[in-house]
Amino acid sequence: MRKERWERLLAEVDNAGLSGIALMPGPNLFYMTGLRMGLSERPTLCVITRDGNVTFLMPKLEARKGDAISAQLSDEGVQAAFSVVSFSDEEGPGGAFAGVFGQAGLNWGFEFRSMRLLEFSLISGALPGVQWTDAGEIMRKLRMIKDESELLSMRKACRLADLGADIAKKLLAPGRRAGDIVREIERQLKADGAQAVGMALATGVDTALPHAGTSTGQIAEGDVAWLDLTVCVDGYWGDITRSYAIGDIGPEMKRVYRVVLEANDAARTKATPGMSGAEVDALAREVIESYGYGDYFIHRTGHGLGLEVHEDPYIVASNTSPLPVGSTFTIEPGVYIPGKGGIRIEDDVVMTENGCRSLTAYPRNLLDDDRKLVV
Repeated sequence: MRKERWERLLAEVDNAGLSGIALMPGPNLFYMTGLRMGLSERPTLCVITRDGNVTFLMPKLEARKGDAISAQLSDEGVQAAFSVVSFSDEEGPGGAFAGVFGQAGLNWGFEFRSMRLLEFSLISGALPGVQWTDAGEIMRKLRMIKDESELLSMRKACRLADLGADIAKKLLAPGRRAGDIVREIERQLKADGAQAVGMALATGVDTALPHAGTSTGQIAEGDVAWLDLTVCVDGYWGDITRSYAIGDIGPEMKRVYRVVLEANDAARTKATPGMSGAEVDALAREVIESYGYGDYFIHRTGHGLGLEVHEDPYIVASNTSPLPVGSTFTIEPGVYIPGKGGIRIEDDVVMTENGCRSLTAYPRNLLDDDRKLVV
């Protein structure tokens, strides 16, 4: 799969008229190479020229990783000339940066969102007159369309997300504390293979805050609750939100629940390839507005999902770009009424030639009373 990624990347670099592109440690570097590294005080870059020369510029104590990844990519059929240029702690990175960039062209693509002043100053010193281009758009375009290996990892992550939603349903009860439930969900999911887990479990009036953390008080009869859960498998994320009723939540919150359920269903089932993020956002938003809750839907309908929990494409009114087949994103409408509570129902989907296919499968309607909405 990575062979095709490299071919697409080099074509994009050439089309953009760039001398090359430099990738920082993070999701883009992992996507292209499989190398997992974090940012540190010792700078690391993967420098890729438009003619296919690839240099891993890295501290000497990491150089073997560069050698191993170079060999792996060659075995996978990536047509490139690989090399590793390293520096010791005593030498520092200045000479290595000068050696790599000093002979290169001037028009380079960099990751503006993640590059630090450290790398900026080293490159500026090594390549006076460099033209800085944001290569983030190139990488976002490549990563937006998932291949089968990526979708397999995302399905695994979403299965664990479904499991977490079910664990929450079984444990939510008056007198319990959300923090205890969160810890048990994390324990079980990691035991079942999750690499990383993140979540918030809000209860009662806290649910009226879209980004509420985990509530601290005891769960009470009549509370609304929602669990927003992210799960990582093989570097890829699943993201689910389910809302729960702790006993009888009253007629108003039941009505809100059914409105959000209908909005989620509209966006998931009516979205088709070629629709823009704005059009899919409108599918959910128009439902909520039709019932008079438009002022309480205070965020976008969704976001892209993959190597990052939030990535392109964004399901928001400002995104007029078409959603391609193979793109993965969330559908997560919500209604939040201050002082009363909020409901959000979130699913992950992949866009197919026939419309959206859900990656999350846990039941969406968790009300004991499943009557149709009556206005």
